Amino acid sequence: MKNVLCCLAALLVLANAAHADQLVLKNGDRITGKVISQTDGKIEIETDYAGTVTVVADKVASVKIDEAKTAAAATPGKAAEVPVTPAAVSPKAVDPDAVPAASEKNGRSFLPRPIRKAASGWEGNANVGFSYTSGNSRTSTFSAGVRAERTSVQDKWTAYLKGLVNRNRVTGTNVTTSNAIWGGIRYDRNFSKRMFVFGAYDFERDKPQKLNFRSVLGAGVGDHLVKRDRTEIDLLAGAAWNRTWRVGSNDTTIAEALFGNTLKHKFSDRIKFQQGFTIYPSLINTGRYRFVLDATLSADVTKRIGMFVTIADRFNSFPLNNVRRNDFLFTTGLKWGFGKKRK
Repeated sequence: MKNVLCCLAALLVLANAAHADQLVLKNGDRITGKVISQTDGKIEIETDYAGTVTVVADKVASVKIDEAKTAAAATPGKAAEVPVTPAAVSPKAVDPDAVPAASEKNGRSFLPRPIRKAASGWEGNANVGFSYTSGNSRTSTFSAGVRAERTSVQDKWTAYLKGLVNRNRVTGTNVTTSNAIWGGIRYDRNFSKRMFVFGAYDFERDKPQKLNFRSVLGAGVGDHLVKRDRTEIDLLAGAAWNRTWRVGSNDTTIAEALFGNTLKHKFSDRIKFQQGFTIYPSLINTGRYRFVLDATLSADVTKRIGMFVTIADRFNSFPLNNVRRNDFLFTTGLKWGFGKKRK
């Protein structure tokens, strides 16, 4: 009797699955349930085992609907397979938090769910540049960096890391003329269509400036001044806490104001420009300030590989003795994109 009940239960499950909608993911996984929405770059499917699941449309190969919704369905009751195309569902409003990780579904991941969730959905690029000279001029320069973003409908994470090393060997001895590293992370949270709050942490280390380490914690409000398909401009205002460790006994702690902007513009699908500028006026010493400027022009050769030109400027109106106030960097090289493939 027990075996009979088990068989009946299995038949009921199979019968239910046979008359259900199904999402076929690009990695081969399938999600069975009832499709209730296909808008804003997302597909929502109601399942019996996990409630409503939201999937980013870019991850879906096709949608199989039980009852034919178009004239293409020939047989009533037979699932009509509808391929997902960019024209059908816009990928702009993407919520990576809602993407069910394939490794989680298959039971292959040993990482806790919060870590998997935080690590998913990132996209960006890594770049590297190198130059070498010999003869009358004997120098070598190496630069590398990475920038990534994780965007959802309500919030956005931005992280970056850049480094530069330059060595001069004219006198026969290796002399390091540049050795700097900059990095940081920022979190934005929308509270209206245009306005958002943000928190940021930035750090830098620059030996020629006799800067052992600078740690800057900031927060404030921002305005999505322009938000179009090809152009995005954000304005920022807030305050920062600057803790700086220098060579010798010149450590400082300064409260600063924070004003800045970010700009993204697509000249075409392959040529893009990105810029960020932040100025930090001191709230303690009137007239003292510093600013940070970064701008990159990139051109994609393939969907993953491209070329870039970057300028970076670090200015401090009150440096240590015998240290110049301005550090300017120009680099060019190759970049490699990761995360979601560009169309």
